[in-house]
Amino acid sequence: MASRLAELLKELGQNAELHDEYVKDPEGVMQRYDMSKEEIKAMLDKDVKKLEELSGLDGLKANGIVRAHDI
Repeated sequence: MASRLAELLKELGQNAELHDEYVKDPEGVMQRYDMSKEEIKAMLDKDVKKLEELSGLDGLKANGIVRAHDI
């Protein structure tokens, strides 16, 4: 199954429940989105440049966690 990294980043910026769940259990949330080890590491490291490269999204925001707004 393909990763849904871009979908997760967008949903973290729009869905307060998912955001709260991610804060409590980021790895559990990322597993549900079928993310690769590289994507998980980039998320945990809050590596915005790497996440933009992996997701194909531009203009990601990081404020405690990385998420996409208005995309």
